[in-house]
Amino acid sequence: MIFSHVYGSYSPHYMHTNLLATNFRILSPLLQSGRLRDEAFGRFWVSFSNFVDSQPPPPPTQTGVQRSSDLIPPVLAHASGLVLDVGPGTGTQMPLLRSSAIKAIYGAEPCHGLHAKLRSRADAEGVGEKYHILPCSVATSELVPALQEQGLLPAGTTALDQTTGGAFDTILCVRVLCSVPDLEQSARDLYSLLKPGGKILVVEHVVNPWRTAKGSIVARVVQAVYGFLGWSWFIGDCRMNRDTEKALQGAAEADGGWESVEVEKWFGRTCMPYIAGVFVKRG
Repeated sequence: MIFSHVYGSYSPHYMHTNLLATNFRILSPLLQSGRLRDEAFGRFWVSFSNFVDSQPPPPPTQTGVQRSSDLIPPVLAHASGLVLDVGPGTGTQMPLLRSSAIKAIYGAEPCHGLHAKLRSRADAEGVGEKYHILPCSVATSELVPALQEQGLLPAGTTALDQTTGGAFDTILCVRVLCSVPDLEQSARDLYSLLKPGGKILVVEHVVNPWRTAKGSIVARVVQAVYGFLGWSWFIGDCRMNRDTEKALQGAAEADGGWESVEVEKWFGRTCMPYIAGVFVKRG
C-alpha cells in the first residue's frame, strides 16, 4: 500500500534527523519538532526523487497516460514568459522548462534542504542562468518580501491582492497545492499574481470525485483512512481531501471567472485522482 511504502521510506530519515538534533540537546525533538520534520522531509524527498528518476518508464497505453507523471509534459508545454514555479522540490520538472519561450523562472521552495539539489538540477538542464530560487512558501508573509527583493513587486506591497497588472505570465502548480496551509487563499493570491491573459498550469492530486460516475466511494474511504493514519504529517502536510479545481475556479469569481478553463480528470477510481490542465486569466 502507498502508506506503508511512504512510512517505511520516511521513518529512517526522521529518526536520523532527530538523532543528529539530540546531540547535547535532548529536548530538540520536542522544542523544534516543526523544523526537524521539515529537515527529515527534505532528506526523504531527495531520496524519493532519486528513486523515481531511476525507474524505467511503463509500457505505453492507447491514451499515452499510464501514470500521473505522464500528465505533466503536455501541460507544462504551455509555459512562457515570466514563470512562477510553486514548490519545485528537487526540480524533477526542470527538463520540461527549457523552452526559449520562457524568459525567467522563479521557484518558490520553502524546504531549504532541497535547494542544493534544485540548483544542481537547474544547472544540469541548462536553465541555471534563468532559474532563481526563492526560499519561501506561497504564504503572503513569505512570498511578498521574496518577490520584492527580486524587484517583481513594488515596495510597500503587503498583500498579493494589492497587485495591479500581476507579475507573472505563467504559474506552475505541480503536486503542490495539496500542501499549502490555506488552499482558497493561496488560489486567490496566485490569481492576483497573474498578468492579464496569464495562465496557471495545474497537475494536482485531489479529493476523489466519489459522487460522480468517474469516482469511487471505496477510493474516497481509503483517502480518509490514510488521513486518519497520519498521511499529512509524514508527507509535508499533503492533504488528500482537497477540491483544488473548485478553489481555482472560485479565485476568479470576482472578475467574472476565467477566460478559459481546459482541465481533465484522471485516475478517478483510485485514491490518487488527478486534475490536469490550463486556467487562463481574462485579458
